Amino acid sequence: MIRLITTEDIQRVNELYFALFKLTAETEPYYHKPTYQNEDFLKSVIDQQNGFVGYVYEKDDLVVGFVIAQLQASPPYECFKQLNSVYLMDIVVDEHYRGHGIGAKLIDRIKDWGVQNKVDYLELSVLAKNDKAYQLYLREGFVPYNFSMRSKLK
Repeated sequence: MIRLITTEDIQRVNELYFALFKLTAETEPYYHKPTYQNEDFLKSVIDQQNGFVGYVYEKDDLVVGFVIAQLQASPPYECFKQLNSVYLMDIVVDEHYRGHGIGAKLIDRIKDWGVQNKVDYLELSVLAKNDKAYQLYLREGFVPYNFSMRSKLK
């Protein structure tokens, strides 16, 4: 079952966040560290402040995945068409429940939310080394649009 995130979900969502942040720290140790998400941020998502929304996927009374997204608008540059979007901030599925379509269902829920909010497109970022997530996003209809690149200076 997919439902809006509540304050009762914060502990479990933060456990899933820690797993995500641990993985990103292992993948990109120069830029990331294993930690928990800021609870004030999670509360702002629950309150749907600043255009945020969060959903959890619950199976047998256990939150096994979640997604957090935010409504955004194009930057005010002349070269951009003024469009509204949903930025998919984070999506996490417990490693024991991956491969069962839960991530796809959470993405579909965000797509539906975007349609309800009359946005023009859905956007996300994925670490270049996170091939499993990249493949999921391709299957869900995302296409590469922009590449971010970095160069360490020390």
